[in-house]
Amino acid sequence: MLAQNSPAALKEKILAQKNAASLEQTKALRATLVAVDKRLAELEKLVVSAYEDKVKGVMPEALCVQLMNRYEDERRSKLEQRTQLTAQLEATQEDEQATDEWLAVIRDYAQLEELDRPTLLRLVKRIEVGEKYEIAGETHRDVKIYYNFVGYVGL
Repeated sequence: MLAQNSPAALKEKILAQKNAASLEQTKALRATLVAVDKRLAELEKLVVSAYEDKVKGVMPEALCVQLMNRYEDERRSKLEQRTQLTAQLEATQEDEQATDEWLAVIRDYAQLEELDRPTLLRLVKRIEVGEKYEIAGETHRDVKIYYNFVGYVGL
């Protein structure tokens, strides 16, 4: 059983199945978050610089106000983007935690010989049974098991 013999490989498979580009997406989200944080710091410096230039008389007040408004609009936009990125990263981490929880539960039942109702309810969210079809004279039916924590795992 893959859950018992190679839990790391099974975790990778589940995470990949939940989101085919999970690792790449997480890297991209983190990189974007770093870029947003960097731009927010730059905007803070630009606001201070514009204010200092206005106070020194180097910049007319109208131009300063225009720049401050533009910087503030961009800052608001970046803060909103940062909130969204953080939420997406947290969701990705929750997927990983759910997978870890599921693997721990599955390992507890690795040697299970008979499936009883409490065990089934703990492990399985739902079971989908497809229509009957025939292949080479044999009757077949697709069965998909959706597990708690991780959903469908096509092994």
